[in-house]
Amino acid sequence: MKRVITGLSLCLCLLTSCMWDEDAVILLSPEPIDPDNFTFINKFPVFKQRQRIYYILASKEAIESETLRLQVLKIDRKEPYFKIGYAYCIDINRGDNRHYVTDYFTLHREGTYFIRIFSTDEPEFPIAQTEFVVESL
Repeated sequence: MKRVITGLSLCLCLLTSCMWDEDAVILLSPEPIDPDNFTFINKFPVFKQRQRIYYILASKEAIESETLRLQVLKIDRKEPYFKIGYAYCIDINRGDNRHYVTDYFTLHREGTYFIRIFSTDEPEFPIAQTEFVVESL
């Protein structure tokens, strides 16, 4: 019986901790990103205040919308509850390539941030999202 419970616990841990296949992903870097030849970038990047944060939205499927909305939310994890506020928001043009969008932005306050990119046609569901940290100088 002990073996069965241990086996089930192990399977449950493996199933809940695996990464699901994503249709689109946002990668962040302190250096400009070349969309034709980029390598895997740190999954949980840390940036400095006032440092350029380069991003690339890479999608398996073509992005149909001409205009996308980039949203950066600041997450305050102080007790007794989390606060979330807008740190940066801008509408961007997709450009000629329908599988990626790249640009940069800058943040001036330290903290934990969450970046999301939406199609302006479907603002309820983000195409991709990720979390990152900005440290003080």
